[in-house]
Amino acid sequence: MLGIFSLGFFRNGPADSQTEGVTGFLPCSQRGTLRRISGRAPQRLTFTGKSMEVQVTALPLIPQQSTTVYRRRIPRLEDSFSDCSYLFLKFKEHLKSSGHAGIVALNFANSGHGMETAGKAIALFIRMMDKRLTGRIEGGYKAADGEYFLLLVPSGDYCEQHFHEDIEVIRRELRSYFSLSHIKRKTFYNTETVDALFRLDGVFLSNRDEENADNALFRAFQELFSASASPVVQQSADRREIEEIIANGLITPLFQPIISLCDGSVYGYEALSRVSRPSHLADPELLFAKSGEYGLTFPLERLCRRKALIRAKELGISGRLFLNVCPSLLQANDHKRGVTAALLDELGIQRSSITFELTERTLIEDYELFNRVLSYYREQGYSIAIDDLGSGYAGLKMLARMEPDYVKLARFLICDIDASSTRQALVEALVTFCGKIGAKVIAEGVEREEELDYLRDIGVTLCQGYLLARPSATP
Repeated sequence: MLGIFSLGFFRNGPADSQTEGVTGFLPCSQRGTLRRISGRAPQRLTFTGKSMEVQVTALPLIPQQSTTVYRRRIPRLEDSFSDCSYLFLKFKEHLKSSGHAGIVALNFANSGHGMETAGKAIALFIRMMDKRLTGRIEGGYKAADGEYFLLLVPSGDYCEQHFHEDIEVIRRELRSYFSLSHIKRKTFYNTETVDALFRLDGVFLSNRDEENADNALFRAFQELFSASASPVVQQSADRREIEEIIANGLITPLFQPIISLCDGSVYGYEALSRVSRPSHLADPELLFAKSGEYGLTFPLERLCRRKALIRAKELGISGRLFLNVCPSLLQANDHKRGVTAALLDELGIQRSSITFELTERTLIEDYELFNRVLSYYREQGYSIAIDDLGSGYAGLKMLARMEPDYVKLARFLICDIDASSTRQALVEALVTFCGKIGAKVIAEGVEREEELDYLRDIGVTLCQGYLLARPSATP
């Protein structure tokens, strides 16, 4: 083993001389005694451990007025392992003082060794990175086993480019660090990072990692950021975020099966859309609500529909595909008919396999015009479904005026239906009514066996929910 030494003044350990000189230390747990000597000529320093002696040659220095060596404090991850309030506090301080601050999440698994070892490994990694970054890591938080959040803060003239460069350094060094033999023996694996840069003007940048996008701590930081911005700034940030999502195609399609209770087969899939990166507009309802405020619903829906159809073709998804559509768009003067049809023809998908789910986000004012629009789409071979019946203010009116092919009952009506006589009466009446008009009923949000059993007993044959299958990018 090699000895490592530094130039400084020894004041704390045992010594056999009263004159200061060059000190040294061993970076290991078996620290022995240090014998120091004085003089101006090069001499030998001896480190004596339990079973070893290391000698190095050094030049003693004449002591100056002050014998205190000041070093910049290296942040300790373990200082804030169990309390995220430190991270939040520092985050707010730096966001206010410098205008931006970054969060880096480290996710990795460990096989057979306690996560206490992982914490020590990460803490050591932070110390190693202290002088390799343009910014600096100031504190961290252990959110769960194998999941750590670090605060990356500006240092001097720090910009977005510096942030991205620092992130690349962290990723590169992280891979190198965990490949070292003494770390590798701990068998860490699946090391991943996800990062986010917050700015006061509302821009939120990150790499794409869908799984970490839903992490609770990220959402908390997003809420914290949103609260710190003025309404005008926040609105501008929302619009830019949506425009960036549309311009860069930052939508990932997911597919949730609709199951036939008659034989357990997959009747079809509902296509859902999620933002492909962490975003303060990650909630689909919020995203579409904001897009409506800024007149961006049509390009956003068109992007979601295109992504879903292309991905469905790639996956070879068979059966009926349900696509969400805002009904007010169908009757808008600037609505372009034939866009979806052209894409279906290009992909070789039959229009008869497509169902438009009408999600009521805005009030339909002219039902005569709307029914003419629906007739046009039915003539093209599409079928029509009313989505989330029971959750909105216009659902029953739509049901009475539209004569849909499918009616999807909202989770609100299905939740604990086996124990609620009120929900039972409502759902049974709707099932009877839909049967009379020839509409198939699909129960959404089925999460318990008791709910499924009750729905089967009253004649519901199509169900969708977490109990049966969760939405997936690769169903």
